[in-house]
Amino acid sequence: MSKAARMEQEIQLLRQELALMRSDRDELYQKHAKHFQLCDGGGECGEETKIDIKKLDKKGQTNQELYIAYLEEQIQRTRLKYKKQMGEVKSSATQLETQLQSVRQDMNCISAKAQLVDRLQKNIKELKSRLKRRDMIIARYNEQHAEFLGLIENLDQKSTPEQKVPKPFINIQKSDAFEDVGCDGEEEHSDIRSRCKPGKNPNFSCLGTALRKKLNRN
Repeated sequence: MSKAARMEQEIQLLRQELALMRSDRDELYQKHAKHFQLCDGGGECGEETKIDIKKLDKKGQTNQELYIAYLEEQIQRTRLKYKKQMGEVKSSATQLETQLQSVRQDMNCISAKAQLVDRLQKNIKELKSRLKRRDMIIARYNEQHAEFLGLIENLDQKSTPEQKVPKPFINIQKSDAFEDVGCDGEEEHSDIRSRCKPGKNPNFSCLGTALRKKLNRN
């Protein structure tokens, strides 16, 4: 049972007790009134008895009134105490609601931050995947580059510096528009490429140089 319910029950008990005391007082008044009427009418009661009864009646009435006043005061105090406690309960409820709102705001903020962290983790995962693919491509390119350099080195080792590629003879009578052109020049025309025939022994040094130039351009 809550405090408010207990105080309300206490107030009800005090009210019932007060009503009972008032009922007893009224009953005592009626009883004494009948007794006084009998004494006045029959003359059986002496003056001393009347005085004693009046004193007792007055004393009892005073005590009852004091007790009733005490009960009323207790009821009033209980009401004030109840109101005070109810006010404290309302104030506590208001503070609790404020704290709950603050907690809700904190929870919303935490939820928003958690969503942001999830998005960042997803982006980081995608970036790691891209970096992994890039590293694989770079590794494959480095491997191919190393193989290409090894091929060039093998060609350089097979070539001999003393060998010279003989220049093929070009028949000037068949083409007046061209002069003597060696195979080591720039081959821009198909007729010239068809006339430039390699020697019996290929020059690997020229091939290695051409491959290096191509590699540098790439």
